[in-house]
Amino acid sequence: MKKLTHYNRLVLSVCLCSVVTFSNIYWLQPLLPTLQHEFNISLLAANLTMSAPLLGMGLGLLIFASLSDSIGRRPILLKGMIAGLCVSLLLPLVENYSLFLSLRFIQGALLSVCPAVAIPLLGEELRKSWLPAAVGFYIASNTIGGISSRLVGGASVDLLGSWQATGYAIAAFTAILFMAVYFIIPKQRHFTAQQFKLKPSLNMFSKHLQRPQLLLLYIVIGLAFGCFVNLFSYLMSVLEEAPYQLPSALRSLVFITFLGGTMSASLAGKFSKKHGQLAGVATGVCIMLLANFLLSNHHLSVMIIGMIMMAFGFFFCHAQASTLVSRTAKKGKGSAQALYSLFYYTGASLGVFFIAPFYERWGWQGVLTSTSIALIICLALLALYQVKYTVQQKQVSSSI
Repeated sequence: MKKLTHYNRLVLSVCLCSVVTFSNIYWLQPLLPTLQHEFNISLLAANLTMSAPLLGMGLGLLIFASLSDSIGRRPILLKGMIAGLCVSLLLPLVENYSLFLSLRFIQGALLSVCPAVAIPLLGEELRKSWLPAAVGFYIASNTIGGISSRLVGGASVDLLGSWQATGYAIAAFTAILFMAVYFIIPKQRHFTAQQFKLKPSLNMFSKHLQRPQLLLLYIVIGLAFGCFVNLFSYLMSVLEEAPYQLPSALRSLVFITFLGGTMSASLAGKFSKKHGQLAGVATGVCIMLLANFLLSNHHLSVMIIGMIMMAFGFFFCHAQASTLVSRTAKKGKGSAQALYSLFYYTGASLGVFFIAPFYERWGWQGVLTSTSIALIICLALLALYQVKYTVQQKQVSSSI
């Protein structure tokens, strides 16, 4: 067998880590109705199963991104992944729901080491000409991990008979994948340690948050991702009830519609070259609003089209917004992206609390109403961003 090159070993390792990470985070999403019955809790409490690890990821990203600059990407990636997988093996043993949520938060924080160091690791170790393709493989592996784990999680609970058995199966399979990573990931060749200084890091974060344009983008992506991920969580409960009454295995097939997002992300670059990133973010949000309209139809075929459009719109928005943040931040681009990730995951975590009262009062239509309100707020914030940008450009022109 042909020996793997340094490039292949590194890219394969990072991609497998991504699959392991997002498989352990998202496998429970199609099982929220099952957890509701098993733990005898409300739907809001069940949704916290997804909120807790996403909040943990947002906070963990800030910590690991900073520590990896001084400790090194490879050692911190391996140690964080091992610790996160240990938590995955403990989860099926837990019978107390409060402890279960605490472990999910810790799991998310530990597994955030992968998104925190993956792209910096690739950027340091690979040639610039190789980097775009490597990052493309990494992003694709994010999608594969998220979609496949949801599909396997939903199907396995019917096949294996319990969510605990499914949890063991996911943990065991991802542990095997990680063992492959442990043996093939190459040592770093180009890492230069930097002394970690807390005060300069905090000052840079503070400067980013004081810039209105960056803050507006952070809030927009938090609202958009909060709508996206929590809408699908509530959809699991809706599809379990009448008139659909779909079993877990069929409900999990809903997540195949996320492939619409994979396609839209590839189109985002072409759109931005012609119309700009801000127009791209607004277009993505508008597509999500149109998807909400289709999802209000009770025919499952129309709803599936709405799901595809929702994924298409969100990932289109996400691709444009992350690029716009990088372009807007002239200094400290790494910390600017870290804050972007913090708002991204925190929005997903807290969005459930915004949607919950609407769902309790008006059911599925309440979910769509609440997400529509949030998306309209996004469009208003983007309009404000445009005003700020126009004023800034006029000030620059007058000073010249």
